[in-house]
Amino acid sequence: MNPLLPLHMQAEAELQAYDQIQIVSTFGEPQAEYASIRKAAGLLDLPQRGLIEVTGPDRHVFLNNLLSNQLYDKTAKRGLQAGQVVYTFLLNLRGRIVADMSVIERGDLTYIETDGRLIPMLIDTLDKYLFAEKVKLRSCVGETYEIALHGPGALALISEVTSTPVSLTQSTNIRVTLFDTDTLIWRDDVCGVPGLHLILPMNRVEHAWTHMLATFNAPALADAPRSVRVRPVGWAAFNTARIEAGRPFFDIDLPLSPPDRPGAKLRGEEVEAEVSKGASPGILPAETGLMDRAVNLSKCYIGQEIVARMHARSAMAKKLVGIRMDQDFLPIAGSPVYDADQNQIGTVTSSTVSPVLSNAALCLAVLKKPHFAEGTPVHIPAEGGIRPARVVKIPFIV
Repeated sequence: MNPLLPLHMQAEAELQAYDQIQIVSTFGEPQAEYASIRKAAGLLDLPQRGLIEVTGPDRHVFLNNLLSNQLYDKTAKRGLQAGQVVYTFLLNLRGRIVADMSVIERGDLTYIETDGRLIPMLIDTLDKYLFAEKVKLRSCVGETYEIALHGPGALALISEVTSTPVSLTQSTNIRVTLFDTDTLIWRDDVCGVPGLHLILPMNRVEHAWTHMLATFNAPALADAPRSVRVRPVGWAAFNTARIEAGRPFFDIDLPLSPPDRPGAKLRGEEVEAEVSKGASPGILPAETGLMDRAVNLSKCYIGQEIVARMHARSAMAKKLVGIRMDQDFLPIAGSPVYDADQNQIGTVTSSTVSPVLSNAALCLAVLKKPHFAEGTPVHIPAEGGIRPARVVKIPFIV
């Protein structure tokens, strides 16, 4: 249940479906909501996200053996240190991504932050690999809740109402007392501006949300009497900002694959041939543009053999790219992408009109090899015609 839903309905927010839950599309002023992300701070409700709590002395070694990024240093015999956050993937034996997640280390325990819909599957999958390790996995759904502040003013706002200044860098976390509430804050700049993700007890979220809006927008605290320093924002404004920042989302821009069946075994050569032809469903880490952020190439994990082979040979059948339309025609997600000979070479996954780029129409798309290069001309159906566009570097803005 979303504890903020009554407040959103009272504010006459427009809602939209996100699978089986409702998220806010807009609070009625999408332009102002977008401007708050770019110039001040936007307060975002995240009912679709959730946490898994991982405890036990063997948790770092256990997770390190399964996930794609480094969570344990075997040479130093040391796991993550309190305050670290590591973005990583769980893969299947074909090297395809089953889930993406942020591993948040607190010292006495570890959290996995991910899409809330995946939590039962993840706990079940990880539990199948537990043997003699001293590790416990527990869902925090119904106990904790996540909201976020995105914008250049986010750090200053939080620092005003906590006992110590908040100076989080990307991929770090701290615990603070926020409006008399124990709050875990971790940073991930999804929109290309400081992004502070706040994890609170479920029964304190409404208290924090209302106090945040009331306190930060009070004339006594504002730089100018009429300034709005934080504004509630919906998916429409947030989605535009995250596309501009080139941040793909799984199950929107990138597909997820099912986990392996217990006892499944695959031969590397067979899988490599299957993957190189694009015959295997799902997506490889190298095809996401997130390799540097999510994968450590010098360790072992599920699916590592395939990832290493594909990386060494640059054997990608498809890849996520940015596309900028030559004119102001906006394709919709799911639109085909064609080459000059009208052969379909990919699909648009997300699109938006960018206010900071003079209302340019931007897309994220997955294209087939060999159409990845920047400057490659493409054609996309949009607003009643086949429109010219080109492949560009992402992020679209820096």
